[in-house]
Amino acid sequence: MRQRYFMCFLLSVALLIYGVEYLPLTGWGIDQLFASIWITFAVLVICGNGLQLLYRKNEEVRRTVSIGKKEQVRTKLRS
Repeated sequence: MRQRYFMCFLLSVALLIYGVEYLPLTGWGIDQLFASIWITFAVLVICGNGLQLLYRKNEEVRRTVSIGKKEQVRTKLRS
């Protein structure tokens, strides 16, 4: 899972670097609005993937719950 976020992070950075060259940053009206919104969304995607890489919850802790423990919880809830 961590590899997926890292690949998305790298691809979104590459897309931002590649795309900024072709965006009309000095234009007027709808051109500049589109460029600003596109860059904002790209930065949000990069931040989201970066934060997911940095502050990942411990999935290993949640996976170590034994099946017997799950069955005990189920029987308690059913009764």
